[in-house]
Amino acid sequence: MSDTKKKKQFEIPSKFKNVSGFTFTTYSGELMMVFNGFEEETDLPEFADFVFTKIKMRYYNNDKVPTIH
Repeated sequence: MSDTKKKKQFEIPSKFKNVSGFTFTTYSGELMMVFNGFEEETDLPEFADFVFTKIKMRYYNNDKVPTIH
């Protein structure tokens, strides 16, 4: 694969350029990822699709906000 194709493959859409994030682990061995800096709230599901497609991982999108206890 040429360098041009590799660069294009990992190009981030411009509306996600200001998104930043951090990760942490919980006591029960879970990995939590937090992202912020979205231009519009409606961009969140699209960003999740983008990220999980890039890492080829299935995920489940739930319309309800989870609660942390």
